[in-house]
Amino acid sequence: MRLTTKCRHAVTALIHLANRFNEQATVSLAEISTIQGVSISYLEQLFSKMRQADLVIGTRGPGGGYRLSRPPEQITIADIADAIDDRCREERLEGFNKSCPDKRNFAQDKWNEFSRELYLFLDTITLSRFVENQTPFQNRPETSLAQAIR
Repeated sequence: MRLTTKCRHAVTALIHLANRFNEQATVSLAEISTIQGVSISYLEQLFSKMRQADLVIGTRGPGGGYRLSRPPEQITIADIADAIDDRCREERLEGFNKSCPDKRNFAQDKWNEFSRELYLFLDTITLSRFVENQTPFQNRPETSLAQAIR
């Protein structure tokens, strides 16, 4: 499981949209570009993929921009990674289940197992955890990321 820079920028952008979800306001790519320090054309590529994956809705014209297509508690970090990497959940999980034909490659099989667990964990983390005035692990009994991964 790779969390690419593209995925990081996409997650950060969608957290920004999640913070404005209750306002029903659109957010321009120019605003996100300024906040993240990335180009608008780069964001256009990311938002095109996220629009195709039905994570965001775009509005054209003056005052246009993007907003989440559904509430932040219904969009997971895994959903975003799948959209950005052009992979569907089933395809990704199937890839993690493939064992190496060379039995000496025990480490690769273990890495696939770890990647699967990481992906399934990311599928439990929603954008709502990152909305203003909340911490990523608020309302969780675990006190650290290490405990949360266990």
